[in-house]
Amino acid sequence: MSIPQSICVGIELEFMVALQIPNSDAVTGETRWTCPTTPEAFMGLVMGDYKDIEPSCIHKVCELIASSGVSVSCSLTPPSPSSPAQIPGTTILPLTDNSGDIRAWNNESVSGPVSKTDFWFIVSERHITRDCVSKSGMTPSNKYDWYGTELNSPILTRPEEFSQGLPTLRKCLAAVQGDMVVGLNSGCGLHLHVNEAGSMQLETALRLASLVWLLEDSLLYPLCHPFRSTSPYSARISVESRIAMERGEPTVYGEGAALVEALEEVMRQLHWRKKVDRGLLGAMKRLWSETSLVSLGIALRKFDEGSLHTTTRCALVVSKYDTIEFRYPESTFDVDFIAGWADLVRHLYAVAMRPQVEFHQILCRVYELVTRDQMPGWSAMLGAIGFQGYVSRWQRHINEYGGTLSNLDKQGILPNIGR
Repeated sequence: MSIPQSICVGIELEFMVALQIPNSDAVTGETRWTCPTTPEAFMGLVMGDYKDIEPSCIHKVCELIASSGVSVSCSLTPPSPSSPAQIPGTTILPLTDNSGDIRAWNNESVSGPVSKTDFWFIVSERHITRDCVSKSGMTPSNKYDWYGTELNSPILTRPEEFSQGLPTLRKCLAAVQGDMVVGLNSGCGLHLHVNEAGSMQLETALRLASLVWLLEDSLLYPLCHPFRSTSPYSARISVESRIAMERGEPTVYGEGAALVEALEEVMRQLHWRKKVDRGLLGAMKRLWSETSLVSLGIALRKFDEGSLHTTTRCALVVSKYDTIEFRYPESTFDVDFIAGWADLVRHLYAVAMRPQVEFHQILCRVYELVTRDQMPGWSAMLGAIGFQGYVSRWQRHINEYGGTLSNLDKQGILPNIGR
């Protein structure tokens, strides 16, 4: 099944930048950049005040990415000794939504206004920093302190980005890893936004959520680190969402009724199987009773966040950008793995855009497979949805879960790959 070129992707990748520990010696053998700090900045880190750290970290990431020829930007932070109002080689540009200005590298020909989604964009990720301060077991190395950061791609639309395995992201990550001490932990996620030509129809979002509901345990979590299936940052919509937890079976019409009827028919054919659970029909009725992207987004949130504040979102999100956001996989600098996920979410979106009869056939085929006593492996599930990907690309990364990636909090510092 071909993927329409109009289906685009945006990527968010969380990682950590190393901070020098005040009054400590340089780490032997490490020549890459680390963020200089002071005792005052360290106290701010502990207290949750990052104003003396954030500009240096964010600007350095931008400078390294810009050095590879990529247009990149960040929010215009208040000037400080480490963040002068004018940084050589940068331009200050206003945002189209009047929300402020950004600082941009490699954008001399642009006069604005602009959107953040026009550029590779760097932001801080405070929950990762807080975890590193409060939970020592989540740091890649105790030789440094750590600051949470996120790389956001622009909306990727050019066919060569996908056919060539995300070459611009590859340049960005190589620039950062080659000249900066960085790391990852279990709190770092990889998020992929997908829609068609910058917009999304409610029907497409409902179809995609229906399909993902069946694929979470059979395909999506098996393609992630095992920790992600229990992480509060990547909770199942099929278990923890409001739709999953609430009761009631509202009447649905149109395609919602046709989808429920198609599932009901396949359930009758497979009634003798232990895994056939008619509770799915109620969940699909609640799902298809949502009348807007806004209400669907709320319904896909967690029913109960629990006592520890993490996030109210599950692993599938209807975002404020009119995208479906996949939050299943862990963060990684393995661009082949990321490219595989980008291809997969685009393919799933394409499936959701197929004619109704064809979509229902695929959905019922998936249901038949996931209700078998011995559920097929993830490669068979890829075949069930017509995904023609390179299984070896996934397998190489998944094999590491039994080795160097067995514990996401023990990955250590990412190696110096040079440039």
